[in-house]
Amino acid sequence: MANNYRGIYLIGNKAAGKVTNIQVVDIGGSSISLSLTEYLNRGVRPNYQLLSWQEDPPPKVATPKS
Repeated sequence: MANNYRGIYLIGNKAAGKVTNIQVVDIGGSSISLSLTEYLNRGVRPNYQLLSWQEDPPPKVATPKS
């Protein structure tokens, strides 16, 4: 999968730190959920441990000053 995605998130029990799936949303708004095992077996990057949880608020994007 190239970098043609809008978001990639962890799904599971955040409080317990239990990841069950990875949700990938493409730039067109379509999405697919991969089990953690499938994500790892496919060698998808970035490493799942670097991803945000789906329930987390999106990061703020810096806006350039004019």
